[in-house]
Amino acid sequence: MLKSGLKWFWDRFGSRSSGSTSSSSSSYDSSSDTIHNQDYRYDVFISFRGPDTRNSFVDHLCSHLLRKGIFVFKDDHSLQKGESISPQLLQAIQLSRLSIIVFSKNYASSTWCLDEMTAIAFCKQQSSQIVFPIFYDVDPSHVRHQNGVYENDFVSHRCKFQKDRDKVRGWERAMTDLANSAGWDVRDKPEFEQIQSIVQAVIKKLRHKFSWFVNDLIGIQPRVQELEDKLRLRSNSDDVQVLGIWGMNGIGKTTHAAVLFDKISHRFDASCFIEDVSKLYRDGGHTAVQKQIIHQTLRENIDMSNPIEISGIVENRLHSIKVLVVLDNVDELEQLENLAIKPKLLLKGSRMVITTTDEHILKAYEGDVLIHKLPLLNDADARELFCRKAFKCEDQSSNCAALIPEVLKYAQCLPLAIKVLGSFLCTRDADEWSDVLNRLEDSPDDKIMNVLEISVEGLQREEKQIFLHIACFFKGERVDYVKRILECCGLYPHIGISRLIEKSLITISDEEIHMHELLQELGKKMVRDQSPEEPGSWSRIWLHKNFLHALRAETGTEKVKAIVLNKKEEMSECIVDGLSRMKGLTLLILYHTRVSGRLEFLSDRLQYLLWHDYPFASLPPYFTASDIVELNMPNSHITHFWEGRKSCPNLKRIDLSNSKYLSETPDFSRIIKLERLDLSGCTSLSYVHSSIGLLKKLAFLNLRNCCNLVSIDFGYVGNMSSLRVLHLSGCSKLESTPDFTRATHLEYLDMDACTSLSTIHESIGVLSSLTFLSLRKCEELVSIPYDINFLVSLQTLDLYGSFNRMDPIPGQSYMSHLEYLDRTNPILRQAFSSHLVSLIFLDISYCNLKEVPDTIGELRCLERLNLEGNKFVSIPDSFSQLHCLAYLNLSHCPNLKSLPDLPIEGDKSGGKYFKTVSGSRDHRSGFYLLNSSNVSHDRLEFVGLEGFFHLIKEPCNFRCGFDLVLPWDMGFRPIFGETFLRNSIIRILRCVNTQKSALHFIFLLKVNTQKSALICDLIRGEIKPMDLYIFG
Repeated sequence: MLKSGLKWFWDRFGSRSSGSTSSSSSSYDSSSDTIHNQDYRYDVFISFRGPDTRNSFVDHLCSHLLRKGIFVFKDDHSLQKGESISPQLLQAIQLSRLSIIVFSKNYASSTWCLDEMTAIAFCKQQSSQIVFPIFYDVDPSHVRHQNGVYENDFVSHRCKFQKDRDKVRGWERAMTDLANSAGWDVRDKPEFEQIQSIVQAVIKKLRHKFSWFVNDLIGIQPRVQELEDKLRLRSNSDDVQVLGIWGMNGIGKTTHAAVLFDKISHRFDASCFIEDVSKLYRDGGHTAVQKQIIHQTLRENIDMSNPIEISGIVENRLHSIKVLVVLDNVDELEQLENLAIKPKLLLKGSRMVITTTDEHILKAYEGDVLIHKLPLLNDADARELFCRKAFKCEDQSSNCAALIPEVLKYAQCLPLAIKVLGSFLCTRDADEWSDVLNRLEDSPDDKIMNVLEISVEGLQREEKQIFLHIACFFKGERVDYVKRILECCGLYPHIGISRLIEKSLITISDEEIHMHELLQELGKKMVRDQSPEEPGSWSRIWLHKNFLHALRAETGTEKVKAIVLNKKEEMSECIVDGLSRMKGLTLLILYHTRVSGRLEFLSDRLQYLLWHDYPFASLPPYFTASDIVELNMPNSHITHFWEGRKSCPNLKRIDLSNSKYLSETPDFSRIIKLERLDLSGCTSLSYVHSSIGLLKKLAFLNLRNCCNLVSIDFGYVGNMSSLRVLHLSGCSKLESTPDFTRATHLEYLDMDACTSLSTIHESIGVLSSLTFLSLRKCEELVSIPYDINFLVSLQTLDLYGSFNRMDPIPGQSYMSHLEYLDRTNPILRQAFSSHLVSLIFLDISYCNLKEVPDTIGELRCLERLNLEGNKFVSIPDSFSQLHCLAYLNLSHCPNLKSLPDLPIEGDKSGGKYFKTVSGSRDHRSGFYLLNSSNVSHDRLEFVGLEGFFHLIKEPCNFRCGFDLVLPWDMGFRPIFGETFLRNSIIRILRCVNTQKSALHFIFLLKVNTQKSALICDLIRGEIKPMDLYIFG
């Protein structure tokens, strides 16, 4: 692009007069914004005539610039081959921020130098490149007019390039233009002073520090461009923007901010990059930071010490110029608030950039801060960065290259870790690489850990404990589960986990806690460092081998605070006597551990206990349980808790599910905070202590499948006002329900398969909040109390299989919220009541129903209707009013002769039924009609096609799928075959009992698409495949 632009430049300079500047000015303005966005590689390009100045002035100038950290490209004579300027030099000129031209006596004699000069003039014209002319041993006027020492050179060039006079005119115009720029006439002046002046001017113009390392960065340019875009520098808006760069330590926040600063600082009247604000603030307070800001932006050193005066200078003078302020590594909000920099008061167009590991600082800072979370490197960039550090420019050893994936797996795309490991492994052989990788498993690299630990050091005590818990135990666990455990341990998890997220120490994804593996290693290292050779003195134990060691240890075990063993890790049998010595233990989680010995004591400080397959018959005799909050022992061998009454003032949850040897519960009268009790699957449990009725805070009680439980008594003086859920299903010996008078807020009552239950306590009528009541398969149930009519909130009533001996329920006028009545419900034998206006699911299959009442049309909310196996002849016209219907089953209705129009429409939201019923229900929509052979074929064909075409038209209304099951012997095959999409699959099914064929379509539909996938299935075990057709 540059080389093609030279001809344009020669033409432009050759055709305009030396005094005309309007065109140049216009071009400058129009192009400046786009050119400024280019990526620079060099700070300064120096053009000079080698024999004149290489070993004198230019050499000294380059040395001074380099000492100031300025990245210089100096044209070398080795590149000057041939008459034309090389592409390398053209690129170097274009990728430089500033050019210096050293005009010497023989400069104009070199066409190479003149081409360089013309290229520099082009970049000045097009991209606003800064140019400093230096007149070394020539008169500036001779250069401007090409006379004096330059006259003979240009006469020679005109003779030589008679056929290309535009070229010479371009040199002349370029030289005139550049020589008119402000520069230095260094003739007969002290060289050192002149070079010092030039270097200071360069520094002032560049106003940057960081070009020297940009070339060493991988994949940073698009990321920096994203940051630049967020600052809206090219926007027409003059609003002040504040950008926060947030991320974990070692991810490159400072690097990104530095490159961004380097790229955009020239657009502002003043700029500053304050490195490591947190350290500067700790060492000298906010005035130290303010002095640095003043020094860099205003180029002033102030000696005053009065904080008010210093703040006045910042506020009054900094707010009057367009400024770029970059504050690196801010770790406290006060470090920003005390600087007297008010974003809203800055001059329009100003920008602030803040880097931090703490997101909360950015959220709490005044104004709207645009927060950018810096991501880890992608895999390709991580590999390239590592290879650049580990192999430099050398070829990769095949043996070492094979180990690269292992190194990158350890580094987990963190730039800091990649650089440290790459530099350390550089020049080492494959055996050394293997040793390093093996060592890292036990001893993480200190350089990496020291940087990462900075974020942890700023945490409060409880936050640091949460960080260590997650690093050692809970990475990858569900956040609600972890919060519950941490709350039991008194660690304030809601604010604590939020702080860890803000500090970039953890993330939450899919409701799980995630942590970078190096941060996890840091946490474990912090624990191991407490006693490198003695796990028994660690605060936390997570490996089985360390657990076994701690059990055998005679000293130091009182320092163990938490033990959480991996349930997937195999462990040999252990003697658990050592647990009694761990008197400081607050958290214990063990899974399926094979143990022996005696457990006499557990720590009085224990707050959370989870022990799967607890092997002992009772809790340790000297375990006071005074601090315990959760006691979880599923599948335990416990037969009884403890003798007599025990005070557990903090206990909120007990889980002894599937403890098949437990025969009775303890006295609950001194466990006053209990909220959840799970005794499901305790098959030997025959007695629940009546003091359970005293548990005012108990909200959840699960006695499911306690098959030896005969009765349950809430007591006469009890108060279970918090009880919301009661599971009694599978209590096959339970003869009567408890008195519900003291549990008036119960919402869910499940008594499925209570096969000995004969009566329900009349107090059930006080359960005004009850929404779900299941009495499925309560075969001995004789009657339901009249007071059931007062269950005004009831939505689901399930009486499946409980009708054999039951009398009809007297009246139902109060149950206006009833939404689900299941199969064989005696209520339905009386009539379809208009009071059941909220009914969603009606299943009256095989109820010997001879007529469907006209009032069925009043069930306007009905979504699923099962009339299978009844004896009615027709369906009333009011059936068409069921506009919410998505499922209809009319199979095995042998007397059915006519069908109404199908109102099946489905529900775009999935339907209320699909949201309220349990996951075990069938959620599919569909139309079933098998073995109802009296219906005419024409009518069946019409109804079937009507349903099918509605399905094709509105597939998104049937998210859970749609079944269309019809007799096959009706001539449907050609009709449907022409309608199906290509590659549709249909299976022909035959009823086992009747030997009649049926056509069963199961449509699985993608939302928002017309594409259907038709696959095959068996229905209810009553049909089997006979044939398979694929329409293509």
